[in-house]
Amino acid sequence: MKPLKEKLLIKDATINKIQFDTEWFFKLDDMAFFLKEDLSEVEFVYLPMLIDGETEIVKCSSFEDIIRGRKEFDQ
Repeated sequence: MKPLKEKLLIKDATINKIQFDTEWFFKLDDMAFFLKEDLSEVEFVYLPMLIDGETEIVKCSSFEDIIRGRKEFDQ
């Protein structure tokens, strides 16, 4: 399992993300591709995100939700 650091994910241009207040939310499909893991157990919300110049409603998760979901999947 790849170790994750939120600051590096925020800087990564291959992962679509959006910030609400002080919390970052990452597009779940991008994270699954990046990690090469099944993230179906990760809690998510639908958020509007600007992707390639168009606004799309996508599944997003916070960094903490991704970490928690990965641990649950491992057990």
